[in-house]
Amino acid sequence: MDKSENIFLRILDIFTHFLLINILWIIFCLPIITIFPSTTALLGVVRKWTSEGIEAGLLSLFIKEFKANFKKSFLIGILWGIAAIILYVDYTILLQYEFTGRMILLTLLIFVTILYSFTSVYIFFVLANYELSILHSIKNALFISISYIFHTLLCIFVIGIAVVITYFVPIFILIFGSVLAFTLYQIFDRLSYKIQRAKQQIN
Repeated sequence: MDKSENIFLRILDIFTHFLLINILWIIFCLPIITIFPSTTALLGVVRKWTSEGIEAGLLSLFIKEFKANFKKSFLIGILWGIAAIILYVDYTILLQYEFTGRMILLTLLIFVTILYSFTSVYIFFVLANYELSILHSIKNALFISISYIFHTLLCIFVIGIAVVITYFVPIFILIFGSVLAFTLYQIFDRLSYKIQRAKQQIN
């Protein structure tokens, strides 16, 4: 077997891992209420792959990460869903009715939505990497998103690009979650190093 065949088989192996983990992620997301635990597990697997390679595991590793983070990520998912519903209802009311102070409330609501979106970018990363309480997980995700705004905007841009590609090339949905998670984790990993270095400088 020559070198080109080895490279091809390696690429095929990597693609297969990304395809299978993406299918697992989709299956575990199907109940809807398990989206947060499933996505946290996906990031947990990607974290292992980043440090140890795809040889770290797949099915057993995903299930292990899913179980380990289920309770906390499930509760945060419920809170996030309730918050999304509240924001939607508020927008519906503010856009349908005219009253004194409407623009002030709408501006405030837009600001809260931005914070919600920024925090959403990092909440899975925090859940997958740190052993924190629910409140501290949310606070840290918010703090990181604001403190490292460039990385936050970069993550949002990457997510937007992935969505656009999937829209125009629907077959990409087969590896959408895993490729996006891997790409974002590379940003998160470098950001984590910066955060750790900043803490060391303070101490």
